Amino acid sequence: MKFKLIFCKTFALIYFLFCTNASVANNEISFGIAMGKGIMENVKGLHGPVTGNAGTTIKGLVLDDDSLNTNISINFDYNKNLKDNLYLNSGISLVKHNTTDTNITFDGGYNSAFPDIYFYGLIFDLGPSYRFKKISNLTPYATLNATYFLGKQSDTQYEGPRYGEGGPHTYVRCLGVSPNLGFFVNSGLFKGYGFSIERLLFECENDQIRSMQNGYDADFDITHYRIDYRIAF
Repeated sequence: MKFKLIFCKTFALIYFLFCTNASVANNEISFGIAMGKGIMENVKGLHGPVTGNAGTTIKGLVLDDDSLNTNISINFDYNKNLKDNLYLNSGISLVKHNTTDTNITFDGGYNSAFPDIYFYGLIFDLGPSYRFKKISNLTPYATLNATYFLGKQSDTQYEGPRYGEGGPHTYVRCLGVSPNLGFFVNSGLFKGYGFSIERLLFECENDQIRSMQNGYDADFDITHYRIDYRIAF
C-alpha cells in the first residue's frame, strides 16, 4: 500500500514538471544491460491446513533461502530534458528473475520443499532524474522512478507427479519505486558509456502458484548493476 501512494505522488510530480518545464533540446536515449541480486520476502496467501497451522486461512511463509536474483535485464530509456539539469526518465526493461531450489517454513513451523521459480516480463519506469556537477569527464546523476512490473511466473504445478515443476505460467503484477545512482562519461574515447546501481522495491500481487490456489502477495527487493550507453540529440 505504501508504494501505491508513492507511485501516485511520483506521477503527479512528473505531470507538473512536464507541463511547466518542458525543453526542446539535450534529450537522450540509452541502452543498457544489467544483472542483480535480491530477496523475496513477506510471502502470504490463502492456504489449506498444514501441521501447526490448522484451517484454510491466510498463511505467511519464509523461504529458507530467500534469494531472488536477476539473470538478465535489457533496457531502453528515454531522457527528456525539462530544465537545466532536470530530466524526465522513461524506460522499459525485459527482465528475468529466479529464486533458488530451497525449503519454505510456514507460520507455525511446518517445513516443506520449494523448487525454484523464475519470473519474466517487462518493467516500466517513469520518474525525475537530476544531473549533478561534472567531475572531470564524468557526469553523476540520481533518478527516482515509479515502477511497474508485469510478467509471469513458472513452475506453478500443484497436483501431479512432480510438485512445483511445470504447470501453467501465471501472472505477476508489482508496483514500486526504483532509486538509481549512476554516472556516465561525457567526453573522450568512452563518451556515452555509463554505470549505475538501481534498487527495485516492489509490492506484488501474484496469481496462483502451487498450493496457493488463490494467489499470493510478496515483496521483491532487488539491486541491479547496469552498464549502458547513451546518445544525446
